Amino acid sequence: MSLTAAQYGFMVGIGWRPLSDPGGAWPSGLSLGPHGWMMNASFVASGASLMAFAVGLRRAVWGGAKTGSALLSISGLAMAMMAFETDPILREAPRSFHGWIHDVSFAVFAMSFLASTFFLWREFDKDPTWKPHARHTLATGLIAVVCLVLPGVAYYLFVAILLAWIFATAMKLWRITDVSRRVP
Repeated sequence: MSLTAAQYGFMVGIGWRPLSDPGGAWPSGLSLGPHGWMMNASFVASGASLMAFAVGLRRAVWGGAKTGSALLSISGLAMAMMAFETDPILREAPRSFHGWIHDVSFAVFAMSFLASTFFLWREFDKDPTWKPHARHTLATGLIAVVCLVLPGVAYYLFVAILLAWIFATAMKLWRITDVSRRVP
C-alpha cells in the first residue's frame, strides 16, 4: 500500500485506472516506477514464501496434500517470476520478452493458485485436523474465481481473498505445529 501511495502519480501516468481497471497496471506497474526494485523484491520474496508455505502444508496435512501443495508451489514460483518487469499499458513499442514472461507468470500464478484451493479443499476434507478449514478453502476458490472474472474493483477483492486465505491457513498451520511441539 505504501509503495502504491508513493508512486500514485506515476501509476496514473502509465495508464492505471484504480477503479475501472485496477488489474491493468496494479501491482505490476509499480515495478516500472522510481521505486520499482521494491515491487520486484516483493514478488520474489512473496513467491519464495508461498513455496515454503506449500511445503509446510504438505507436511502438516494427513496424506500430504500432494496435489494442492504442488499447485501452490507452482503459483509461488510464478509469483517470483513476476519480477520480470511488465510493460507499460500505454506504449508504442511491441510487447517485450520480459513483459511476456511477466504476463504468462501472472496467468500461471492465478490459475495454479485457484486450482490449488480446489485440490486442497478435497485434501483438507480427508484430514480430521484440517476438515473444518476445507469449507473455507472451497469458498475462497469459488469467490476468487468470480472476482477474477468480474471487472473493476473486484480485482482488489480477488487479491484480498487470496491474502486472507493464506493468512487464515498459515495461522492454522502455526497452531497445529505449535501444538505438536508441546511435550505432554
